[in-house]
Amino acid sequence: MKMMKQLLSQSGRTVCLAIVLSLCSAAAGITIVGGVNQVLESGISDMGQTLLYYLGLVALLFCAGVWSQILLVGLGHKLVYRLRSDLVKRILNTPLVKQESLGAPALYNVLTRDVTMVANAIKQLPISLYNGLLLIVGLVYLAWLSPLLFGFLVVTAGLAVWGDMLLAGRIKSMMQDVRRLDDDLFRQYEAVVEGRNELGLSRARRQFQFEQRFEPTAKLARDTSIKAEVLWAVNLNWTTLLVFILIGLVFAAGTLFDSVSQEALVGYVLAIMFLRTPIAMILDAIPAVIRGNVALSAIEHLDLGQHLQNVVDASTSETKLAPFQELTLRQAEYHYPNQGGESGFQLGPIDFTAKAGELIFLIGGNGSGKSTLAKLLTGLYLPKRGEVTLNECLLNSKNAEQHRDYFGAIFPNFFLFDDVLDEEGNLGNPRVQYYLKRLAIDNKVSVENGRLSTKALSQGQRKRLALLLLHMEDCQVLLLDEWAADQDPLFREVFYREILPELKQAGKTVIAISHDDKYFDAADRLYKLDQGQIRPYVVGRDSLFDESYEHVTQVVERV
Repeated sequence: MKMMKQLLSQSGRTVCLAIVLSLCSAAAGITIVGGVNQVLESGISDMGQTLLYYLGLVALLFCAGVWSQILLVGLGHKLVYRLRSDLVKRILNTPLVKQESLGAPALYNVLTRDVTMVANAIKQLPISLYNGLLLIVGLVYLAWLSPLLFGFLVVTAGLAVWGDMLLAGRIKSMMQDVRRLDDDLFRQYEAVVEGRNELGLSRARRQFQFEQRFEPTAKLARDTSIKAEVLWAVNLNWTTLLVFILIGLVFAAGTLFDSVSQEALVGYVLAIMFLRTPIAMILDAIPAVIRGNVALSAIEHLDLGQHLQNVVDASTSETKLAPFQELTLRQAEYHYPNQGGESGFQLGPIDFTAKAGELIFLIGGNGSGKSTLAKLLTGLYLPKRGEVTLNECLLNSKNAEQHRDYFGAIFPNFFLFDDVLDEEGNLGNPRVQYYLKRLAIDNKVSVENGRLSTKALSQGQRKRLALLLLHMEDCQVLLLDEWAADQDPLFREVFYREILPELKQAGKTVIAISHDDKYFDAADRLYKLDQGQIRPYVVGRDSLFDESYEHVTQVVERV
């Protein structure tokens, strides 16, 4: 019903035309049945006229039915297109924090399985609508043929429909359970694919992952699906049996009541047999429609961003960015929500400033808050307390998009796109060949029609390609999160001694998260993060202090 409401609201005229055409086709079919019944009762007086009349009805039945289904099929695919587009827009407009809380498996499941289920259900709608109208017209004909027999038909069919609704409700509940189990299966798939290195090294973890995590979930999903399909098989065969029960009741009523004519009995048998196929096709479509409605409900209840007409606000995209001058954090804090009774990590309060053309290094151990700070600086996270300002403009939810337009970033879990865009967002860039050579990957990769020829490279070379994309987009502020960690020693030297100074000379502001103490002298300023707090770091003095602190800590741990 939800999908039909969407069709009616978005394309009402076309749906109404399809319904009229379906009614014409259904009326033609029932008229043919009535004509056959009349011929059996009275015979044929004019063969030529009867044949012409019959062929006309058959043509109407065929043409109106095909035209109706063509209209509905087109509407169905347009609905799926709109659903996919709106869903991707909502994800693109959802804040990073919300996407991270939902998790990749939930998003992938919605984008793949749920949308596919809705599409499969929509494919059944034209068939179901046509056969439903055919069934309605057939029932009207039966009511006209004999009200008494129609009363028996309504009572028997009513009981059958009541039983079908009970079974359908149980089936829908099981489909919802299967849908929830699919989310768990996607998480297990993610562990198998993304954790391939760790699983490859640990036989015990491989065995545990398969036997204790994947297999129980897969078996439960299998068993629940089988139960749902068995119930549906029972329901379908019961409905088939119902057709013959109705025929038996019609003959029994005909023998008990003199008011029921032989013509009415024959007409009922013919009509019921004719309507058997539409009933079977409607019932055959119900599982797909139930799955589609469950999937559509899951999509609608997914807590994502709003349905925006444009992924990027046109007024923002058309406004030319002012030159970057200064990025400032004043007592800025960010903290993750508590989980399992444990308090979440807190970053800050932090005071930090980056000015145009500066080269700043951030250092710190694992869990110190470097990546959280990087997302706070770039506007991917909004501060819980304190202020983040760019060119003295306070960062908030309304201007976060414009804030992020200043930044280009390469995070440790970066995604490498195929397309090379320029600063205007168009394909291709005349400078691309120079930078391919500058980054020493021109012998590995080429760019044709604005697309990278390959991404099947080592992690260090992929990071060079990611830096190439940032070069082409000409962002004013670059944030490089441990970019040099995967580079060979030779190119690491090139990066710190040549590429970073070139970026600085070009007026770029670079904030680099780094552990290469050999190159700390390349930075204008150096900061260290420790347990969510930041402080200036002076090479020599602070490094000696840190070494002494680590030595004392190791001694205490041994004692």
